[in-house]
Amino acid sequence: MKIAIAAVSVTLAGVVAAAGQSPAKRTIWDGVYTEAQAARGEKAYKLSCGYCHKDDLTGGFFDDGNGRAPALAGPRAFDSSFEKRWTGTTVGEMVIDIGTAMPQKDPGSLAPETYVDIVTFLLSKNGVPSGAAELPAELEALQGIRNSPKP
Repeated sequence: MKIAIAAVSVTLAGVVAAAGQSPAKRTIWDGVYTEAQAARGEKAYKLSCGYCHKDDLTGGFFDDGNGRAPALAGPRAFDSSFEKRWTGTTVGEMVIDIGTAMPQKDPGSLAPETYVDIVTFLLSKNGVPSGAAELPAELEALQGIRNSPKP
């Protein structure tokens, strides 16, 4: 498992380094995922994220009372708003941030495709429309999609 995490980290580091080379041409508002993908993401989210962030994405305090998981949708998502947290980043950076930090007790433990599916679920719950094609799990492609305010 640790080898897989290391491989993902090396791959993600390469993507981050390449991110500065060309600006993202698409935005999340271009219908970059499918409803079926977001449904898969919801299942994965509930299994791996819902315990801390709650199934309804409202967040909450940890069982031990030390800290809390932020809401992931709505006006207080990510302790400010989804837009404020992610605007200016790419979907690739979003997947990297989430994949290297979550689940909190075992970061990087999910398959890259699963992290991408979870991100599509988060997009759907934050009002980003679905489209006809799935969001790919290739990080180079994800780096080409920018998180931006709603047009």
